[in-house]
Amino acid sequence: MDGLWRQAVKDIIDGAYTRIEKALGGGDAFDSQIIDWFNRGYFENEPEALAEAVTCASFLGRTKVVAHLLDNAVDPVAGMRSGMNGFHYAASCGQLEIVKVMIDRKVPMEIVNRYGGTVLGQALWSAIHEHERTHAEIIEALISGGAKIHPGTLEWWEQQDVPSSVTKDRVTTALRRALGQCPV
Repeated sequence: MDGLWRQAVKDIIDGAYTRIEKALGGGDAFDSQIIDWFNRGYFENEPEALAEAVTCASFLGRTKVVAHLLDNAVDPVAGMRSGMNGFHYAASCGQLEIVKVMIDRKVPMEIVNRYGGTVLGQALWSAIHEHERTHAEIIEALISGGAKIHPGTLEWWEQQDVPSSVTKDRVTTALRRALGQCPV
């Protein structure tokens, strides 16, 4: 176990999220192992790995792990070694359930990633460049959850070539509603 734990710490810190997921068996096995290590205090002497654990689980879509860590007072925005925290990754990767958990737990949305984007900004960029079918709903949830819409966002969005016309239309409507430019 010690060798696996050491490798997990290294992979989490290095951002090798899919490698550690595979090493732990993926899915529920990943969830169980990370939660077990947390509950047994393994992370107590590995603050950098703990800070990145929410980011890792968010990237991988491991809602159970994210919720457990947040419920146990792990800082959801501390892990930014890669330049993005878990909320940015959840929005970027199309992890709708994690985005909802983060919104429900009132995780800050306006922290800027290494590219200068907030969580909403990252979701908008990803809806164009790394499109997932959940991006429209994620963006709607972020806006409903209080994400700030920066001046010029709607105009910028309307000029973008979005891979999904459904996403383009839904996001346009959400932005217009939030800006008071169309009826609710």
